[in-house]
Amino acid sequence: MEKLSEKIIKVEFFLPVQGKKDHYFGSLAAIYEVFTPQQIGCKLEALWGAGIEEGKPKSTRLCVISKHELHRKKQKK
Repeated sequence: MEKLSEKIIKVEFFLPVQGKKDHYFGSLAAIYEVFTPQQIGCKLEALWGAGIEEGKPKSTRLCVISKHELHRKKQKK
């Protein structure tokens, strides 16, 4: 059976931002299309350097950035 999954980035703020604590992205760079480095607590380069993987999140003074597996159902054609 073919495994249909991809990675998703979760940004969990300690205090709500834009009305919610949890925000989800398809890449680390996409975070900075919505939020500024000041809102995240670090620059994109710091996230790349942190080597974020499942079970290895990056914490800043404002949020936690983590990577998770997103499962999808196979499409019938």
